[in-house]
Amino acid sequence: MKKSIVSVLLLAITFGFFGKSKAQEKDSLYEARKLKIDEINFVSGYYTQEGEHSSIGGGKGDEALTNISNSIQVRLLKNSQKYEHRLDVAVAVDHHTSASTKLINNVPDGSPTNIYSGKISAKTAASSGTSGVTGASSKFVGWRIYPSINYFAKNLERNTTYGIGAYYSREFDYQSIGGELSFVKASQDNNAEFSVKAMAFFDQRLEILPVELRPVNTGVNNKKADDDEDEHEGGDDNYKLWNKNSYSVNFAYSQIINPRLQVSLLADFAFQDGLLSIPYNRVYFTNNTVSSEKLPMQRMKIPLGMRLNYFLGETFIFRTYYRYFFDDWGIKAHTAQLEIPIKISPFVSLSPFYRYHHQTSNDYFKPYGQHNPGEKYYSSDYDLSSFNSQNIGLNLHYLPLESKIFKSVDFRYSFYKRSEGLSAHNLTFAITFK
Repeated sequence: MKKSIVSVLLLAITFGFFGKSKAQEKDSLYEARKLKIDEINFVSGYYTQEGEHSSIGGGKGDEALTNISNSIQVRLLKNSQKYEHRLDVAVAVDHHTSASTKLINNVPDGSPTNIYSGKISAKTAASSGTSGVTGASSKFVGWRIYPSINYFAKNLERNTTYGIGAYYSREFDYQSIGGELSFVKASQDNNAEFSVKAMAFFDQRLEILPVELRPVNTGVNNKKADDDEDEHEGGDDNYKLWNKNSYSVNFAYSQIINPRLQVSLLADFAFQDGLLSIPYNRVYFTNNTVSSEKLPMQRMKIPLGMRLNYFLGETFIFRTYYRYFFDDWGIKAHTAQLEIPIKISPFVSLSPFYRYHHQTSNDYFKPYGQHNPGEKYYSSDYDLSSFNSQNIGLNLHYLPLESKIFKSVDFRYSFYKRSEGLSAHNLTFAITFK
């Protein structure tokens, strides 16, 4: 209920801004232009990966996954000589298939089924389907839908922009409602710009345990977890809805040093509170017992970054990016990227890019069967492990200058490889209509 009220308030404020600006323009000496469609953006993506460290299987097993995504965004503009109003309305749908999803509802071959925690003393037989969710339709497993709406008001005289946005995301076992507020201030000559954005997301995840860890007569009754209960004890014979709240503030400052060089400084501060582990991820212990992943209920993350763009004549641009990341779970990471757009003709440009990432392991990760009984927190999710990764690819950008329909067309391919064995291919097609 609280999250619905937040969403309604965000929408009310958005349309309130529209009503206020309309009244102001009516009384203004400036002539207002009608609301019009500025552009329509369509993005379609295909992602596939392979690996041998399934987190659902406790750090061992097939990680094969494919994901198809499609999104459309409509951008509306309304201008006067003093204000520019922009409304972005978007909706996106993803569908993925995963080899490890079936392991939620089936015990991996050769894995021990002795329960570690002692809190759950019985288990139930596997039900039909692959979701492992009693009462949830299996046809929705793998689907995700996430609409959004963003409104921006730019004062053309002061060169300031205020923004507000609302987001929603839904999967078969997860839903999220979020909002954002933003402010941008640019210098009068547009050589410098400062921006700040605050975001908040209020999520709920259904506690779906691996099949061997479910109590007898487990059902889904959408009961909310008691804050005073141990976060992984179960409490009774029913799955619960667990909250996860995420808050972040993002700062950015960019400066044009000279006609060829531009520098940007970035800083983010993020805090999460609630169920941060994934209940159906297994963890196997040295004494041949099994439990569900358990991680702290709070996490702070701070990424600090810098961008540097250098224009080498009219043909080449060097875009560089570096980010340092750390959190209070023990992860420290360095990320560096180089992208070089090359202008082939007035209509076509190619942009090869390379990204390198190195991170240390978090404090609670261990591989399959290496966690010791008695540890307070434990995970075998290799996303939290120590690894190096490389991402290399190419972006083709087409600018049909004489077209009355198309504004731009992009095709992007990348290959991703991690030192622990995960590899992935990613294809993206994007087209912008005028």
